[in-house]
Amino acid sequence: MAPRRVVAIEPSRDLCGTTPEQFAELLTRLGPTWETARRVRAERPGRLRAPGAGAKPVPLWLRLLVALTHMRQGLSTRATARIFGVHERTVRRWRDEIEELLADHGCLPPGATAPIRTTADLLAHLQSRPAEPVLVDGTEVPRWTPGDWEAQQAAWSGKSKAHVLKGTVLADASRRPLWFEANPTGEGRTHDTTMLRAQAGLLATLLAAGVLVVADQGYRGLRADLGERAWVPAMKARRGTRAARDTEHALVRMPVEHAIGRMKWWRVMRDWRRPVDRFDRTGKAVAVLASML
Repeated sequence: MAPRRVVAIEPSRDLCGTTPEQFAELLTRLGPTWETARRVRAERPGRLRAPGAGAKPVPLWLRLLVALTHMRQGLSTRATARIFGVHERTVRRWRDEIEELLADHGCLPPGATAPIRTTADLLAHLQSRPAEPVLVDGTEVPRWTPGDWEAQQAAWSGKSKAHVLKGTVLADASRRPLWFEANPTGEGRTHDTTMLRAQAGLLATLLAAGVLVVADQGYRGLRADLGERAWVPAMKARRGTRAARDTEHALVRMPVEHAIGRMKWWRVMRDWRRPVDRFDRTGKAVAVLASML
């Protein structure tokens, strides 16, 4: 009989991005939704198997540990499957399940009274803090090279000099994400302002919230949509009063860079290997993790 090595694996920041206490908190928050969905599947009309029959479901804690490790390390499904001794299709299924649970839970930054799941929740959160600015920025994630030339042109980012996927991140002074939304077109060459305008629901929420929106020079055209509520530096200045204002602007805008950096802790957001249409759901799931941890 071939020798086997048995290793006890427990949640840690290095492995899955959470401490044991944070992992337990995630289980507490996601458990009821997962259990409800499992019960609905078991009691669905037309189900032939008797209630309680068949193999018992794998507990949520193991599914969560596998999925978080997969996203934190940025491993392939095959490598993750080898670590935990399961099939790679099982890793893929558990990952998709946990991403849906996280996206349904919504972002919960410090001080929020309720999770932010929809643009209506985002609007209520922003209106509850009218004196605090909301910070907006775009982020890019390198992706695999498309097959045909036109798709390669559409995915190319002149800023990163690579094929990328783009998304918009909203944050506040807590340095946690409030919202993530991928570029609806899936292109990497889209300008930040153009991408935000294509995200019509998000832009309408910012307009209705009535709060100050702070952005970098990539959003200079945003003044046409938000007017004086858009704080965007007009141009770079090296000296004088304008340079001092730009320094103040950079200090106010800094937390959104930290929020994006928190999302990049999860290596799945550093190198995208999956289909383009899955990017929005994964980005939302990672934003939820970054807002709570």
